[in-house]
Amino acid sequence: MPDGGTLVVDRSESVAAPLVVDRPTTVVFGPSVVLTATADCTVFDVRSSDVRIVDATLVGTGAGRTGAGRGIVVTGTAAAPVERVSVEDSHFSSFSHTALLATNVVGLEVVACTISDVGYAGVLLVSCSDSVVRGCTITDVRQPPGYVNAYGIAVTRDESRSLTESPRSVRVTVDGNTVRGVPRWEGIDTHAGESIVIRGNDVSGCAVGIAVVPCQNAATPQEYVYAPTDVVVTGNHVERGASTGTGSGIMIKGAGSTVASASERATAVVEGNVVVGMGGGDREAGILLYLTRDVVVRGNTLSGCVTRGLSLYHSNDATLVVGNTVEGLALGTGASIAAAFEVRSASNTATFVGNAYRVSSGSGPVSTPVPVRGVSVPGSGNVLDLVRNDWSATTLPVYGRASTITRFADGP
Repeated sequence: MPDGGTLVVDRSESVAAPLVVDRPTTVVFGPSVVLTATADCTVFDVRSSDVRIVDATLVGTGAGRTGAGRGIVVTGTAAAPVERVSVEDSHFSSFSHTALLATNVVGLEVVACTISDVGYAGVLLVSCSDSVVRGCTITDVRQPPGYVNAYGIAVTRDESRSLTESPRSVRVTVDGNTVRGVPRWEGIDTHAGESIVIRGNDVSGCAVGIAVVPCQNAATPQEYVYAPTDVVVTGNHVERGASTGTGSGIMIKGAGSTVASASERATAVVEGNVVVGMGGGDREAGILLYLTRDVVVRGNTLSGCVTRGLSLYHSNDATLVVGNTVEGLALGTGASIAAAFEVRSASNTATFVGNAYRVSSGSGPVSTPVPVRGVSVPGSGNVLDLVRNDWSATTLPVYGRASTITRFADGP
């Protein structure tokens, strides 16, 4: 077939080895055509730029165990990335590893695909740039024994290699997707991504809804070295759903691990999200931040979260928390009082402006009022400014004894 040609897959077949796409090609599936893997392998192995796969239906050998089963793999290198690959309106199920894995790809588009019953990840982007995952539905990421984590959508890099060999993923948009059922790990994730936009997604039934976190380096495999930077998390709906565990709705974390670490800090805007029923662990919350700098948390609604709405754990510099509403907190195991906003440990500087706590109306996930602090600061060495917040529905507006807390026209 010449470069730029079209391959029409017009009958269902069994596949025991990868189908290699090594030239610019459009692959179009006919109605009701299915390729079914009979071995734990990749179905399409894409090694060329300018490839388009449309209306594919790919079925693996099952997701109940670890394995190498993948629907589509697209592979370039940092020095010679693959460019302009799109996967559209395609259906994936029963792969032991990943439905779609892309490494070193520029201009990848994954659009309107459905993915169900996979072992490790629905869509996994490694060192990709200028790419989009849009309008996909991903359900039932099973994480069988042998996988220590799992993802609906992940935008990351290979931590076992140097930053030159496996650079950050940059300028990737994850937009308008539905992720259901990653009960032991994360719905949407970026490890050390740069300029990643996570927008308008619906995430439920995941231990953690959206995770913006650091990654390690080959030279220091036990240390988090690279932070996520310039990330936007906006307009998402994150809900506990069928997941029975604990975990944060949205988590932003920089590199390092210790209080006041000098490692690279995470930077992000978290705006206009709705988080329902998340939190519940020792430090989890509807929104959790630590090891960050200049993060803006604005206009979010946190409803029925467990023990705390928003938590600044430690080492958050110059955080702006503005115009957020926390509604109807629940008490977690062992907790006697909840906090709309908690500054938990040390080395946090933040300004809280125009935030509010509301008692649940009774129609939300929490109908019984519990004792609530507006801002709780149990730790020391924090500096906070509180401006025109509404604490009228709280049991105690502000609690803190060992930090500097200044209130300017702050509510009762």
